[in-house]
Amino acid sequence: MVKPIVAITMGDPAGVGPEVVLKALADPRVRSVCHPLVLGDLGVLQRTRKRRRSYADLVPWKPGQPTEEGNGAAPVYSLTSLSPAQSRPGDPSKACGEAAYRYIKMAAALVGTQVADAMATAPISKRVLQLAGYHYPGHTELLAELTGARECRMMLLGRRLRVVLVTGHLPMARIHNELTRSRVRVTLELAHHALKKYFATARPRLAVAALNPHAGEMGILGREEITVITPALEEARRKGIRAEGPFPADTLFFHAARGEYDAVICMYHDQGLIPLKLYHFYGGVALTLGLPLIRTSVDHGTAYGIAGKNEADGSSMREAILLAARLARQRKRRR
Repeated sequence: MVKPIVAITMGDPAGVGPEVVLKALADPRVRSVCHPLVLGDLGVLQRTRKRRRSYADLVPWKPGQPTEEGNGAAPVYSLTSLSPAQSRPGDPSKACGEAAYRYIKMAAALVGTQVADAMATAPISKRVLQLAGYHYPGHTELLAELTGARECRMMLLGRRLRVVLVTGHLPMARIHNELTRSRVRVTLELAHHALKKYFATARPRLAVAALNPHAGEMGILGREEITVITPALEEARRKGIRAEGPFPADTLFFHAARGEYDAVICMYHDQGLIPLKLYHFYGGVALTLGLPLIRTSVDHGTAYGIAGKNEADGSSMREAILLAARLARQRKRRR
């Protein structure tokens, strides 16, 4: 089978995105499973590359050209030409936000027109997106708007654990109002279908985490388990979804990491991300559910504090590209 083309966005030029992309491309496993196509800024990447000669060579790419790297160089669709002052590592700016937005938008367009088969994204900063006038909490909401997807959720995964978030980047004070039966049920549905479609799980086993301590203690410590989560679970079960809970979160992840469940449905961001990163601080991957395209991502942020210091770990970016390539191959086989 022809290797899929994975569009790789460079992320925030002032963050660790350029570095982790180059480190991922230097891994022979990436080149063995896909044709990478980087969407970013060739100048920024070249400046980053000078700090470490083991990085792959880079070559400019334009639409219509082949993406195969015959001479071992990685093709870069250079969408911006940021100066060193505009892209100084660790110094986010409006220009960086505009650039990051352009990379994401073009990657989605290339996958949508089947120039590429999947996309894998390096980290962005919500702050710089908003400095540039793009008021999105993150990649997920932006990609949902670009593709017209009605419902999207984030799955974070590693070898031992998968979590799916009912709510994403929200202040804790807003979670109560955003947590509805419909959101919980849709999350269960998206997780169920993703496990069957992407991970060949015939009968996915889903565990649902409670919101409150001790799963609400029969309403004494909170009633969301009674009024929201359990009714959503029952609706999902009537649709044939194998789901259990709500379980107290302080014990649930012990059982999930032992393999008793295929994924855990979490009510809010840190409920899922804390155990996920405890097990998979390096090499964890994010997969967006509900989009009409395949999109994976690193599970970490821009790490401005170490940007430009050659200290960033590239394993999450590598694993995001490998997963995107594997899912793209599966989709090609189904077609």
